[in-house]
Amino acid sequence: MTLYMTKTWGFSTPSGPLQFSTNGWRTNARSTLEPGDMVVIVGTKGAETDEDEQGRILGLMEPTRHVVSSLDYDLIRGPQDLDPAGNYKWPFGLELVRAWRFDDPRPLLTDMAPRRFHMDSAQGIVRLESSEADSILALPRTEVGLLSAIAARARVEGADAARRKAAPPPTTKRTGIMHMRRAPAFTYAMDIQGAKHSAVKIGWAFDWLQRERVFNHAAMPAIGGLRYKTKLHQLFDTARDAFRMEQWLLKRFDHRRHANNIEIVTPLTLAELQSAWTDYLVMVRQQAR
Repeated sequence: MTLYMTKTWGFSTPSGPLQFSTNGWRTNARSTLEPGDMVVIVGTKGAETDEDEQGRILGLMEPTRHVVSSLDYDLIRGPQDLDPAGNYKWPFGLELVRAWRFDDPRPLLTDMAPRRFHMDSAQGIVRLESSEADSILALPRTEVGLLSAIAARARVEGADAARRKAAPPPTTKRTGIMHMRRAPAFTYAMDIQGAKHSAVKIGWAFDWLQRERVFNHAAMPAIGGLRYKTKLHQLFDTARDAFRMEQWLLKRFDHRRHANNIEIVTPLTLAELQSAWTDYLVMVRQQAR
């Protein structure tokens, strides 16, 4: 396994594909990567990257050599992500096998690899030395979900399976660079009623009630589908804080996360959920003192 590095404006969860600005840079990466190779995502030092993520080691991707279009994925595309003609700047992608987010506090790249990297690290992938790779791979990290275009999933699993597994679209997009990560947001926990075993969907949203409505619109409980019922929700000053609670809860029940949707925990009773929920809030309040 070889470890490579690339610089981006951020690392989102669920993770989209490994993206490139031109087909040439993607082709170079595709011809370089071998099965099992991984790519470290590092925040650029430009204003487009959040100040507290600039130059830091943010995420880790295990890409495939399977070519995809980034436009097939539900990524946020703000004005800074478009060229003067209105085209997305990074339309060329490679599909992922897995992805991880490095746990806080995330170190600076210069702490792990003090040498200077050039512009090719922002356009393509750069191989890291074995000592640098060992230091980075030793950092604690948490696996995150992957965005999956229905068309891409259908190629692998077949159209029927793709439709069954396609999640209802969020009303406020949480993918790509979180341009609204400093806006107030909720962590929520929804009881999934009608499931074979007790199950809870854990997530974050700017509007938990609207998110619940969207899930139920897709699940159609009126004709026998599952029903999503929010049992707990907690407002935070920023989406980043809501995301931290979501990730802490999911990690707490990591061994029970569903293989087809790692934001669903099963089996999980409401009493167990309430206990973990309270533990996190108490911990945060103690840290704030």
